[in-house]
Amino acid sequence: MPMPFTGRRRLAPIAILATLVAATAVPATPALAAAATETLVGVPHHNLAIYGATFGSTPTGDYAYAVARGTTGALNVIDTRTATVVRTLPLPGAGGSWGGTVTPDGTAYIGADSKLFRYRPGADHVEDLGSPAPGETATWRLANDGKRVFVGTFPTGKVYSVDHRTGAVRDYGQVWPGEQYVRSISVANGKIYTGLGTVARVVEIDVESGDRREIPLPEQYRAEQFVYDLDVHHKTLFARVTNSNRVLVHDLTTGEWIAELGNGRGLDFSTPDDDGNVYFASTSARLMAYNLKTRTLTPTAFTGYGTSRGFGWTHLGGPEWRGRTLVTIDLSGKMYYFNPMTGAKKVVTVPVPGLPAQLQTLEAGPDGRIWSSAYPSGGITSYDPATGAFAENANALGQAEGLLSYQGKIYAGVYPGANLFELDPTKPIVRGTNPRQFASLRTDHQDRPFAITGVGDRIAFGTIPEYGQLGGALALVDPVTGAKEVHRDVVPQQSVTALATVGNLVLGGTGIWGGLGIAPTQTEAKLFLWDPATATKVWEGPAIPGAKAITRLIVAPDGRVWGSTVGTLFEFDPASRTVVNTVEVEPFDWNIDHVWRSDHLAVAPDGAVCGNFSTTVACVDPTTLAVEKLATGITDVWTMDAAGVMYYARGGELYKLTR
Repeated sequence: MPMPFTGRRRLAPIAILATLVAATAVPATPALAAAATETLVGVPHHNLAIYGATFGSTPTGDYAYAVARGTTGALNVIDTRTATVVRTLPLPGAGGSWGGTVTPDGTAYIGADSKLFRYRPGADHVEDLGSPAPGETATWRLANDGKRVFVGTFPTGKVYSVDHRTGAVRDYGQVWPGEQYVRSISVANGKIYTGLGTVARVVEIDVESGDRREIPLPEQYRAEQFVYDLDVHHKTLFARVTNSNRVLVHDLTTGEWIAELGNGRGLDFSTPDDDGNVYFASTSARLMAYNLKTRTLTPTAFTGYGTSRGFGWTHLGGPEWRGRTLVTIDLSGKMYYFNPMTGAKKVVTVPVPGLPAQLQTLEAGPDGRIWSSAYPSGGITSYDPATGAFAENANALGQAEGLLSYQGKIYAGVYPGANLFELDPTKPIVRGTNPRQFASLRTDHQDRPFAITGVGDRIAFGTIPEYGQLGGALALVDPVTGAKEVHRDVVPQQSVTALATVGNLVLGGTGIWGGLGIAPTQTEAKLFLWDPATATKVWEGPAIPGAKAITRLIVAPDGRVWGSTVGTLFEFDPASRTVVNTVEVEPFDWNIDHVWRSDHLAVAPDGAVCGNFSTTVACVDPTTLAVEKLATGITDVWTMDAAGVMYYARGGELYKLTR
């Protein structure tokens, strides 16, 4: 899944995807105010997530190269014959990978965030080849023709190649005007085949000349968002388009789309077996076989099949495992084996070590515990300050973009599809029941619910729309019944990035950016007031001139309203509907790809307005506007408990700070 990106300058293209979001680089020794006491609490979330893998053989055996995501990702070299991890090697400066490729001599190339890495057979380290396409923050799938490695990127939607022998880089440029994602890639017969998004396209590029042509999708699939999987085998092109997940087959000789194979999941279509069968995973969790000679689709007897993160072939030996055996690995590190000759099948859990996961959200709960979710693995973890204990629930929740403590419950907005959950902290965490999903904004074309506030018996969510769209929404939802009232384009072509309840009204703040893959049309963020009783916008106005996103709004106990852009605090008077005070805590350059979230705010017991202002933890005197800087070098995750203790993240580590 493409990764969230909460604000990154183009000058620092070390992204974690898309998403993609991303942790801000931190100094080795963060600055800390003399009066403040900072303590490392621990690591709330551990991640075992393999988003991409590649397979290959050397004279010594058959191997999988699988990257486990973490605050620093790690390449796992796995012997597929024994399902054992031979080596685990860190990928410096990169969090995770969506794929790699293995050249005929057994060298593995891995794309991870903006970087390219190389692993030579038997080595005890990976080679860091840097970022061959400056300005690109993410690499997706890779392919090779034996001489060159080809890589697709984001956010410019480029293809570049690296010569396997000389290391020479060739930049093919943006594949198609306006397309930011080269989401999948294959190379065959002197051509590079690319699957694009956020408008799904298949484009063919000549390896030597760079000439390109579109292979138009069937008309009914031209409104899809991505070509997520793409492989070419024997003049036959396979593509999975999303959001429908339909698997399409194209004959490159005749130039026609010749088949639809139902719905698929995973990242690959295998190379053919000896009988010409290409394999893929269906959404019904069955391994499917498509024969290149007869053009027929056959379900195998392998049910309960996982999501493939890449396919390969291995040699197990013995009567059940004659010849070549198909092997894949799923997100959780399970390997699935299928022998086409005998029908033998098995599933083996590989002991891939989990890694610390980057914190995505923090919220002080009504129970005195600190609750968090991680990127991109999600989960929900509580930290009890009284005991110092973490309770980690890795699979109970997806990636929560926003958390809110309200009326004794915790509410979560989860990506993708803007799924909305309620958690009762007094009850055990049980996947599927607590947290409990009570609504979704997926059919309203919303994706990321960062902003949340309580409005009487309802919960209001502010959202970022799905990929390739502008126009977020203000959604008011009854968590008991799931009844929802969704208002899109409250401020035309802007997202709703901040919310607070001011008396009987909802105060909202916007950001000019929509989902990834589309440029904004507006230039300045707005504030607005919404009347839930009449379902109408009663006012709209500017906040800070030139600011492109309002990232937080709160109401202080004394009734004063405070908000922030990235690094700047402002006071808003709802009676006069004007900004009456501003203070810049940390300078910020708006020449960035986008900002969906940045600052968090709370009022300390002594009345100071505290928060993270971009990467700086600070408190501001509400009367004098004097700034007390407490710590620097944090990521955009922060909260404060009732006693005024602050909690924040540096990557996957949770810290607390007292003044």
